[in-house]
Amino acid sequence: MNPSVCRSRRSAWRRYFDIMRFRTEYTANQSERLLNPEESIVLIGSCFTDNIGERMRACRWAAYPNVTGTLFNPSSIAKTLEIACKWENHFETIKDSLANRDQLWMSWLTDSGCTTYSKRDTDERVFNRFLRLREHLSNARSLIVTFGTSWIYELTDRPGYVVANCHKFPADTFTRRRLSVTEIVEEWDLLLKLIKNRYPKIRVIFTVSPVRHLKDGFEGNSRSKAVLQLACEELCIRNEDIEYFPSFEIVNDDLRDYRFYASDMVHPSPEAVDYIWEKFQDRYLSKESRALLAEGEKVTKRLNHRPIQHGNSELAQYMASLHHSEAIDRYNAFMKDHPTLLYIDQ
Repeated sequence: MNPSVCRSRRSAWRRYFDIMRFRTEYTANQSERLLNPEESIVLIGSCFTDNIGERMRACRWAAYPNVTGTLFNPSSIAKTLEIACKWENHFETIKDSLANRDQLWMSWLTDSGCTTYSKRDTDERVFNRFLRLREHLSNARSLIVTFGTSWIYELTDRPGYVVANCHKFPADTFTRRRLSVTEIVEEWDLLLKLIKNRYPKIRVIFTVSPVRHLKDGFEGNSRSKAVLQLACEELCIRNEDIEYFPSFEIVNDDLRDYRFYASDMVHPSPEAVDYIWEKFQDRYLSKESRALLAEGEKVTKRLNHRPIQHGNSELAQYMASLHHSEAIDRYNAFMKDHPTLLYIDQ
């Protein structure tokens, strides 16, 4: 076939694929209130919170994800923030959260990271976590809340006490049910007023985690996420300063493909998280802020890079040492210009 005909046909196909859209891409409209990477940010909620928090910290943004541990349901997240806001009234709340199983002490307020063989040590670990959260909130200008599921577990012998983690206790220890939209909105409406009163400079952004909770089945997971979406919508309507970022919708309506899930088919893949992170930046960061984070990521990678040494000659060792010294100088110069960013001890 004539090469010019082939080129013509290829051009025709390219034009066809340019015209035909095979997915609907989320276009982020830039927020009227942009975030500033030189101001610290607290993230709290499901394990997806850690994914985005890691992206921020890699760019040297002073981001603090899940200081008190991973939390999935709106009620446990609300309780955690309430304790931080009313710190002086909740010392007994922390002590009252401790439970013992097989000589291990854990807290109903946190994940297993606080579990020890000593009641005193567990109490101290939980106390320190909430103390750090309180300190970070005092310095933060933004709070991102990620709801994971509307299913909750309440202690059977303490009706109404929602646990953040079941700690592998027997199933009959808990009563399992799904929160309603009304329950979530009423609890969070009061909490948001408390946060605004205690930390007036903090801005709150809600999102729903794209992590799938398939132990509830397809129907249970979908309905659970729908409850969370409707609750976020109502909270945004009631509170003018609150925003919603569509993490769940980006994965399910934009990417919409199992290629963007990890091998467990539950958690988003690193590529999906990167994509959401890009969309987040499109919405909440200026060009200048994005350039700042890109530079922060670049100097961090250079600092962590260890060049391959070809042999153990003095020259090879000298070149490796020189590379690392230059990386440290560049990193320190960057941090000197931006002292409020996250610093790494050398």
